[in-house]
Formats: sequence, structure tokens, C-alpha cells
Amino acid sequence: MDITDLGADLGNELEVAIFSYNRPAYLKNCVVSVQRHIPKARLRIFDDNSDDPNLIAYLATLPDGMVIQPDQHSGTTRHGGLYPNMQRAFDTATSRYLLMLQDDTQVVRAMDHSDFGAIDAVFAGDPNCAFLAVTFLRGARAKRYHRLLAPDPARGVYDTPSRPDQPDYANRIAYFDISLWHVERLRTTQWKIQNSEHDNVLQARKMFSTMPQLAAPFVFHLPEVPIYRHRTQTLAARLARRIVGTDPKRFIPMTTTEVTALKTRDLSHWPMAEDFLTCENPKVRRPFVYKDVKRHWWLALLSKLEFKLRGR
Repeated sequence: MDITDLGADLGNELEVAIFSYNRPAYLKNCVVSVQRHIPKARLRIFDDNSDDPNLIAYLATLPDGMVIQPDQHSGTTRHGGLYPNMQRAFDTATSRYLLMLQDDTQVVRAMDHSDFGAIDAVFAGDPNCAFLAVTFLRGARAKRYHRLLAPDPARGVYDTPSRPDQPDYANRIAYFDISLWHVERLRTTQWKIQNSEHDNVLQARKMFSTMPQLAAPFVFHLPEVPIYRHRTQTLAARLARRIVGTDPKRFIPMTTTEVTALKTRDLSHWPMAEDFLTCENPKVRRPFVYKDVKRHWWLALLSKLEFKLRGR
């Protein structure tokens, strides 16, 4: 059953926040993917005062109340206004679950009752769990995932095999910026978003148990994406725009047959993105790389040298 059959009550269960800055084609792709696959969910876009004319024009076409802009002076850090915007999305959430996305992500498949049943079961099984990873895994990090996680078929997740009294538990996976949040649990503990993903990981480890990885994920990061730091682009990034291109490397939405195979597979087959997802553009590098400057080794080297010279 498609999620369109779940009814209007879905708005009370799930809402989506997308964070954007100056990437109009990427934002539109993300919005379209949410509207296609989770159409009943409340959707809001938290833009970081973009100045790209095409992005501004696109935002103007969206319904009233969907787009939220921050204070003009909020975006002075490396990540601009991302984390203040995430705090705003969290503070104003009205649904049980909050799905945090960024403009370079995509919902890659339809959701149905079984997906929400699986999500509810994960949180019900651990009252100290506040975050759930819902993205496919990156093939380049397979060794790390195999080291830190283990399949748990009974719960429909991959989770840390370590117990709280074991040393490895301190290094458990606890948080991603792109993840599903249990709003009530986070508010009960007075969760405050820190200004980097690393700092949020450290905070989550202090306050909550592990963040399980959903066995049948539904979101992923687009590969070869243009990057900004401190609202600017390096020479390497500008060159990458010409060489790699600026069009989103979209994923082909998963078919019903593919989704069924994803949900019914043995969990010894880990949900690596490269095994389940296909880009519309056949020239996209595999294993996927997620910054356009990493598409070619010399661009990556130039980018690294530039950041080193800038002391960043």
C-alpha cells in the first residue's frame, strides 16, 4: 500500500525539514522527491538567505508558510545558518517524528504502512533512542560500518553490538545531521543543537543510547555535489562546476519490485547505496563520491591545498 493511502493523519506523525542554500536544482529535486514519496507529510524549507536568483525565484513559487528564512546575521560560521535553522525546525515541529534533510538529499522510494510500523517498533523497543538513521550506507565506509554495527533482524535495524558497560560503546554511532528525530524525547531532555555534526554526536552520546540504522532505508545523498564553505567556493570548487557540471546526479526512484527485495532480503546483505541505487547519469563515479571536487584526484588535491593555505 502506498503512503498516499495513509490519510491526512500522517501530518501528525511525520514532518520534513529541508535545509537549503544556493542550489536551486538540488532543492527542487529534494522537494519533488518528498512530495512524490511522502505526500501527506508536512514539508517546510529552511533557506539560509540564498542570493542565487534562480533559487529565489523557485522559493517564490512555493505555498505560503512552506519557506522559512533565518535572521540575516545568523550565517557567519563554516556551515552558515544550517544549525540555527535546524534548531528552528526542531523548536517549531508539531509532528511526532521530524525528518531532517538537506537540499542535496533525495527520498528514493515510496513509503507504506510497513515503514512506519518499523519506525514505531524501533523507538518503542528502546525508550532512550531519539535518532534513527534512514539513509543508505556509503560503500566507501563499509569497513567502518561493519566494525561499528551488526545486523539485528528482530528489530529491523543494524545497531552497535556493544553493551553500555563495554569500552566500544563510547564510540557508538549516535547522530547524523540527516536522520529521523523523535521530537518528544528530544524536547523532554531539552536537546539543543550544537554548531557542528561532531559536537552533536558528542552530545547525543551523553544523552541517548545508540542511533540504529534502519534496515530498509529510504533516503540518500546525491553524489558529486557542489560545495560551499563560509558561503564561498574555492578555485577547485569553481573548476569542478565546469568539469563535473552543476546538474543534480539524481537517483532513479526504486520500483515496487526493488523495494520489496530491499525489505525482504537477508540482513547479511547490508544496505550499501551502490548495491541498491542507480543514478540517471550513467557517468557518475562508483563507489559514489559526495563532493564534486572529489570526482577527480587532482581536484581533490587542489581543494585540500587551498583549505590548508586558508587554515581551515
